[in-house]
Amino acid sequence: MRRVIDALWPAALLALFLGTFRTTGRESARDLASVTCVDLHTSELAALERCLELDPHNIELMTDIADRYVASGATDRAETMYRRALSIDAHDGDVHLRLGELLLARGDGAAARAEGEAALASQPGSLAAERLIERALGRQRHDAPDVSRREGAHR
Repeated sequence: MRRVIDALWPAALLALFLGTFRTTGRESARDLASVTCVDLHTSELAALERCLELDPHNIELMTDIADRYVASGATDRAETMYRRALSIDAHDGDVHLRLGELLLARGDGAAARAEGEAALASQPGSLAAERLIERALGRQRHDAPDVSRREGAHR
């Protein structure tokens, strides 16, 4: 009996191991995506976009791609990617901040302020959100027509 147990226990252990770690086809693809996309920050943009196809709800990946679009001057694509991330998680304060910074850099103080306020709602006390709102308000004041000058010119 002892010989039978000694002979069968490795097979039983193997069966337990295989049963525990067996995956479906979809899980295998997800595992492959995580292995392929392990080091997101050093991957090329095209590789990141392929990774996003495999994991279309990965907000961190979307943010990284959008940041790279900003750095390359493709701000329309960056805005689209930030908004896509927010469609998945509307309460992601970091994405609101990044989108707000992009909008402010484009000169849209009102939209940047709205993003800053959304970020502040998600991250109460965030200094970055408060600073974005202040800069956006400054931009809005700068862009607002000076009513007193116009009235004086018409007199």
